[in-house]
Amino acid sequence: MESLIPIVAITSAIGIPAAVIIIGMFVAHKNKIARYNVVQKAIESNATPEVIEQLVASIGGENSKKKTPPRQRNLIHGTILLALGIALFSMRFFMSSPDDIAGVSITGMVLTLLAAAKFIIAFFIVKKDPEQA
Repeated sequence: MESLIPIVAITSAIGIPAAVIIIGMFVAHKNKIARYNVVQKAIESNATPEVIEQLVASIGGENSKKKTPPRQRNLIHGTILLALGIALFSMRFFMSSPDDIAGVSITGMVLTLLAAAKFIIAFFIVKKDPEQA
């Protein structure tokens, strides 16, 4: 029974992320096939070229996604970097080896400084109002 613990641990550590990736790829492929079938049916039913162009444009999906503004993107990245920096910096209180403490503390400080840089960049990006343009 005790020999099953490492086998289950290794299998789940590799198998669960692999299963998530495979399921995600399967669902994306299935959706893309469904979109192609809709376009094919539109072509067979003699739809207008404008309708077919809209359907073909919807297949890509990337153009229809709303892009994150640079200011908001920098704030998101800065928040993530700040959380990682604080987490790594606070790990030094739980570590026993002095060699590990120095590396983790420096890495945490660097990530925190990068977060501060991202926040400064986001502060200087001018928020454009559509009404002012």
